Amino acid sequence: MKKRSSLKIFFSVVKALLLREIQTRFGSQKLGYLWAVVEPMATIIVFAIIKELLHPNAMPGIDYPVFLASGFVAYFMFKNIVVRSMSSFSANKGLFVYKQVKPFDTIISRALLEFFLTVIIVILFLFIGWYLGFDVVPKNPLMVIVAYIWFAIFGLSLGILFAVLGFFFQNFSKIINLVFLPLFFISALFYTLDALPPIVRDILLLNPIVHFEEMIHANYFDGLSKEYYNYTYMALWTVMPMFLGLWLYRKTERKIIMS
Repeated sequence: MKKRSSLKIFFSVVKALLLREIQTRFGSQKLGYLWAVVEPMATIIVFAIIKELLHPNAMPGIDYPVFLASGFVAYFMFKNIVVRSMSSFSANKGLFVYKQVKPFDTIISRALLEFFLTVIIVILFLFIGWYLGFDVVPKNPLMVIVAYIWFAIFGLSLGILFAVLGFFFQNFSKIINLVFLPLFFISALFYTLDALPPIVRDILLLNPIVHFEEMIHANYFDGLSKEYYNYTYMALWTVMPMFLGLWLYRKTERKIIMS
């Protein structure tokens, strides 16, 4: 029998883990798949209503529900990749008795599941928005797709790093989960940086998530500035956690498997 290459084993393991994640996450819940769509949609509806009540004339020329959807879906994808990556080792440690299954594989499978779910949600939202008469076609579709993929990779880089740190420091994951609450309000999900004072804008731009959200919004809608996202800053925040996370993982893989 011909021996399989390491790459083929990796793809086979990730595929099996991905199917297992789907079954574990949605198999026992009749409305599990529906909830993945309802949660972001409910959030969008609530914020759209609040905006109409408080500032009905803000953002003229832009369909605000589409603005919310484009940013919220990307943020939830990023958040879910990070959060679910942190618990991937403990949730799958029983599988580490098989030498083909590596802890790193479990992170990749969970990140892929979140990305595929996001693709499905985006397609559904585009169809729903088109049916309701919203202008759902982005002005620069390619750059919006690049922004989503890059955002997912950024989430994966943090997920790898946080998964290793969270495995050895139990309270670390709890702290990260708490951090996501304020991040929701300071990541330019439901407002544009143009509407903020310069000093506030400069502070918010320290948050790398803002750069990804601005990249999505600026390439989705006409009239929004492209000066508020910086490719170099985004690349640094993507590469540095990825490098550090992979380095720590290589140093601790055996401990993770044996624990």
